[in-house]
This record gives sequence, C-alpha cells and structure tokens, in this order.
Amino acid sequence: MEYEMDIFTFFGLGVFFIALFLGLFFLFQKKFKNDGYLFLYISILILGCELFYKTLIHSRLMYDLYIFYHPGRFYNLLIYPIFLFFVWYVIKPEFKLKTSHKFILLASIIYSLYVLTTGLLIPSNEKLGMLNAFYSDTRPGPFNYWLNLKSLLKSTIIPLLFLGIIGYDFLKFKRKNMTSRSKRLMHILSAIIVVYFLFSQFSNLIYKWFYRTTKFSMIEWPIDITFLSILIVSLSVIALLVNTGSVFLPPTKYIGSSLEGSSYDLIINRAKDYVENNELYKKNKLTITELSKQLDTNPKYLSQAINHRLNLGFVDFINNYRVEEAKKQMLNVENSHLTLETIGLMAGFKSKSAFFRAFKKVTNSTPNQFLKSKTSTNS
Repeated sequence: MEYEMDIFTFFGLGVFFIALFLGLFFLFQKKFKNDGYLFLYISILILGCELFYKTLIHSRLMYDLYIFYHPGRFYNLLIYPIFLFFVWYVIKPEFKLKTSHKFILLASIIYSLYVLTTGLLIPSNEKLGMLNAFYSDTRPGPFNYWLNLKSLLKSTIIPLLFLGIIGYDFLKFKRKNMTSRSKRLMHILSAIIVVYFLFSQFSNLIYKWFYRTTKFSMIEWPIDITFLSILIVSLSVIALLVNTGSVFLPPTKYIGSSLEGSSYDLIINRAKDYVENNELYKKNKLTITELSKQLDTNPKYLSQAINHRLNLGFVDFINNYRVEEAKKQMLNVENSHLTLETIGLMAGFKSKSAFFRAFKKVTNSTPNQFLKSKTSTNS
C-alpha cells in the first residue's frame, strides 16, 4: 500500500492544523464565552475536521487511522445551524440562544455523534476490507451520491431549510440602517455559505468535468481538499481581522450593532451635556445602563460611541469628569482643611485608592504632586 503524499495531502493537512489551532485558540482565549464570533470559531473547527477526513481518504493515511473511516460520503449537517446562529449574531443586536435554538443545535450534535459512533463500531477487519474495496474501485469516474432519498434529505432538503431562514433574515437586514462594517461582514458570510451549499449540490458536475480531463477516478478528493482549504482560510482571515482590531470588520464587542458612525457624535454630545448639567459624575455608583436610560438609548450603543469617538471605556469617561472636579475642589482655598480622600469622595470616587489611581492615569501625577506644582507656580 502506497501513500498519496502529494501537494494536496500537504496542503490539506497544513490548513487543517491551522484551523485546529485558530479555532481552539480563540475558543480558549474567550473561555468559550460568546463574543458574537463564537460560532465563527466553531465553524472553522467543523470545516477543518471535514477537510482532515477527506485528506486522510485522499492520502490513504486512512489505512493507519481506519478507526475514523465511515463508508459512504461524509455529510456534516452541523455546519448549517452553526452558520445560521452566526448570521443571527451579525444581524440581530440582542440575539440570544433560546431553548428552541439549543434544541436544534443539540439535535445536530446528536446526529453527528451518531454518525461517528456507527462508524467507530464497525469491526476493524470489516473496515479494512471496505478500504481495500474502496481503493481498488474501478468505477467510471465519480459516483452520483444524490440518487437516494437519504442523501437528498441530508445534503439538500435540510440545508435548504436553514438557507431559507438565512436568506429571509438577510433581506430584512438589508433594509436596516446597519453599520457598513456589519454589512460588509454579512455579504462576505452570505457568499461563503451560498458557495459552500452550491458546491455540495453541483460538485458531481465538477468532478465529472475534471474526470473527463484527467481520467483520475478519485478526482473528487483533491477538489474537495482545495475547496475546503479556501473556505477555511477565508473564515480564518475573518477571525484574525476581528481579533486584531481591523477596521474592515466590526470588532467582537460590537458585532450586530445597528449604530451608524454618523450617530456617534450625537450620542456623545447628549451624554456629555447630561452628565455635566446634572453632575452625574458625583454619583459613585453611576452605571452605563442607568445613563443610557436617561438618554433613551441602548447601553451597547452608548458604550460603542464612547469607545469609538473618545477611545475610552465608560468608567474612564466618567472618571475624567471626576478628576476635573477634584482638581477644582483641591484648588479651592475654602477646602484647604479637607483631606484628599474627602475631596475624592466629593468628586464621585468610591475610595481614596480609586481616586489616586484615576488621577494618576488622567494627569500622569498624583494629587499631592498636582497640589505641589500648583502651589509652587502660585508662589
């Protein structure tokens, strides 16, 4: 038995290990918590496993890992609900997985485990016999897998149900006033999903065309390896872009936001006016949720506006006001008898340590250093 160690084998294995590393790296980095891109990382892993399986078949390394062999074509229905949930996180700002969604996901996982288990339970000698028969195949080109109802159901009908939902929500999304980066992500994602589905539907035509040219009976495996590798690399690039702060796609914390960039200034100005006029910074338990209610906006939008326009978090945004208030009170001669801790509490800080830490961050000096510099200047 000879291995098929060609460029497709090395390319397939290389992309698989990239998918495995990136998928697991981001999942463990996020501690498996959803940041809006959770299902992107999972889809990279699923497609990577499919690529690995097909690379094992093509290279004949399956002889060494025959425990994973499953007769018939490998279908992976788990990828479609994963795609659907990722799309929903892109186009629905407040989307959360409900019981019905978890049921769909669980059903897909159970089916995938069932397929895997049935393959694992086949006796070893029987599997080796299947592999020998498979590789000695003299069929006239690729076999048409779509001629039975079971294949049609798994490869066409069920995926179409998910694609129908994705398409319907995509059309609704197009009418919304979404950010240009969210629109860009949705267009890229839609193209990847549609191409994946169309390839699975018409791959036999592609196989047959290449077979007529090459007369290579197992031509479908190099084609599948190439296609899946391109798909995985595309998704991996998206994952890298959004996790390295690229401005091309929406960052993880703002995926699904419908706030346009032109709205940032309006929200920031309203927030500044309201905080200043009502001296809200003096309230040491002020939260972004409380302020957003007063402004009649979404906490997510307020946070996004502060982050993008001022390059600050909400706490730093409020602490800037508190520091300015503390500086004003420290320079007021009527407060000369007050301690710095008391002045910090008057300005809205919860404690002396919080006051000193924020003051140092904003002014690059401690309150004592600030007072000394002002005293020496005045003298």
